Amino acid sequence: MGKVLNRAKFYLLLEWIMWLAYINLLWLASVMLGLILFGVLPATVAMFTVVRDLLIKEATGKQIFKTFFLTYKSEFLKSNAMGLIIVSIGAFLYLDFLFIQNMAGVSYYVLFTGLMFISLVYVIALLYIVPVYVHYNLSFYQYFRHAVLIAMVSPIMTILMLLGLMILYFLLLSIPGLIPFITTSSIALILMSCTLAVFRRLENKQYVTPSSM
Repeated sequence: MGKVLNRAKFYLLLEWIMWLAYINLLWLASVMLGLILFGVLPATVAMFTVVRDLLIKEATGKQIFKTFFLTYKSEFLKSNAMGLIIVSIGAFLYLDFLFIQNMAGVSYYVLFTGLMFISLVYVIALLYIVPVYVHYNLSFYQYFRHAVLIAMVSPIMTILMLLGLMILYFLLLSIPGLIPFITTSSIALILMSCTLAVFRRLENKQYVTPSSM
């Protein structure tokens, strides 16, 4: 019985590796289809949607292609608009850091500390923003608000996310041949797995209302 279970787990692992390689290929093709600049966010949203559906058993391996490109098409404009907002916030923070470089004394340290805190919240929210986007149907403001709030109430899961990404980094560093095949899809798997656990816990406590895409 134990051998049968181990064999089943091994086959499931191989199946997931195959799916990750396939999803990664679809992501690369979709990024190119969107002329890179306009393809990154729609392709990323489509990738996270497929990974989410596989994790919660709403899709099978046979539905990956259909789900991916239907999501890519339907979310093309909206996801690019969200990407523009994300980039604009990042650019604003960067310009603020450049601006305060000309300051000195207490005002510099106060502003630097404030900007560092806001930047940290911004970076952590980026870990959650796409999972929140694909799991809930909200307004632009609510996507960012939910991402920040969920990050703040889930520090342990955020640490687990970063730990998972660190392990992936060292794995790819050790086997660089895997980089073009599983990098982005593995990142999506790590982030989506962690955030789904957070979503379930918060939904059970009725902090947020589930509204799947």
